[in-house]
Order: sequence, then structure tokens, then C-alpha cells
Amino acid sequence: MPTSDSPSMRPSETAFDRSTHRILVVDDDEDTLSILEMFFSRQGYVLDHARDGEEALDLLRRRRHDLVISDVMMPVMDGLRFCECVRSDPDVRMTPIILVTAKSETAHKLLALEKGADDYVVKPVNLFELSARAASTLRQRKLRETVYAQEKELERVRTLERTLSVISHHINNAIAPIYGRAQMCEPRNADQSRKLVETCLESCRRVTRTLQVLGKVIAAMKDPSNPERYDLVERSMKEVAEHLDRKIEAADETTL
Repeated sequence: MPTSDSPSMRPSETAFDRSTHRILVVDDDEDTLSILEMFFSRQGYVLDHARDGEEALDLLRRRRHDLVISDVMMPVMDGLRFCECVRSDPDVRMTPIILVTAKSETAHKLLALEKGADDYVVKPVNLFELSARAASTLRQRKLRETVYAQEKELERVRTLERTLSVISHHINNAIAPIYGRAQMCEPRNADQSRKLVETCLESCRRVTRTLQVLGKVIAAMKDPSNPERYDLVERSMKEVAEHLDRKIEAADETTL
């Protein structure tokens, strides 16, 4: 695989931190694999290698990689099939893939992109061009991760909005019977006063229960490491509804 060590062909240095990125290089040719490993290691990347798509897929599932650079023509599992397997696996499907092949026909390029490749490089490869493409692909990955994180934050805010709306609804339902009985209660009527007190106690229990669930929701939302926190919030909100709605109809009847 030809390279160019001419200073004029070296890309200008940027603030891009290669040492924070792990690349998986996949090729069944020992010489090509050795050259790619040596070159990208000198670029500052952390490297792993595999000799076919099946071995690469196993490595990818066991260790997080930021980018895969893979040959197309390989035994056991070729690069195209490898792309398909990666894109169908929810644990690794977002991993960027650059395919390297000797086939330069447009149909082959389109096929590689259809199978899930993010980029396509034709042999013989200029290593510095491949490095530039790798850096560009990694920057795009970073942007996607940023957008994903922003979407998750927006989901968190919307979940909190829904939660607060549910909490507000049930607290209002808990208070309504007190308001209704208070308007009808005559202080000298012992039976009405007793029922007002009972209504107040029941409403306090309902509000307390609502606040307890709200506490669980807040605790769940404060833990970003918990992948099930949104499910927990939804379950908690459902718990509020099921616990309190059973008493709404009976409580409403007591206000009449």
C-alpha cells in the first residue's frame, strides 16, 4: 500500500484529539494490516485489529470502538456482510465504518453505502487521505452524539413537564373535596363537621402519596446513569394515577 512521507502532503495539525479514539482495523492481508496499524498508531489513535468480519464483529461487541476501517474482500465474513451485521445490532449499529476496496466502480460504492458504510476508499490508498477521512468521520460521530444527548435532555424536560402536569392534576383533585365540603359545612352541624375533617384527612393522605411518588420521580431523573429512568418515571406516574383515580369518583360524590 503506497504512502507519502513528503512534508508537503501531510495534513495540517488541528486540535483533534486522536488519543481519545479507538479504531478497529479489519484486513486479512498481514502487510496491509501492519501498515495501517503502524500508521494510525503514529497518528496517535488507539488501535485494535481483526482479520475478518466475524472476528471484527466479536471485538466490536466486546469493546467500544469509535471507528472501523475494514477491507471488503475477506474470508469467513466480507466487509459488506460485516456492515449489515453491525447495522442490525442495536448495541453497535451507530459505529462508523469506512470500507477499503480495490473495486472503483460506482455500483460497488453505492452497494457499500447501501449496506451501511459511512465512507468508501479505493485502493491503492493514500494513507493521509484515509487519515483525513477517518478524522472527518469521527467528527461527524461526535456531532451525532451531541445531537443525541440534546434529544435525550429534551426528552427529560418533556417527561418532567408531563410529570408535573399529572402531579398538579391529582393534587387539585385531592383538594377539591375539601373546598366543596367547606362551602357546605355549617359549624354547628356535628355530622357535617365530622365529614369535613374526614375529607381533609383523606385529602392529606392523597397529597402525601402524590408527593412521595414525585420524590421517586425526581430521584430517577437525577440519575443519568440509570438507563431505565424514563421507564421508572412512567411507572411512577401510572402508580399515581392508579392509586388516586380510584378515589376520585367517590370523593366527588361526597361533595354533592
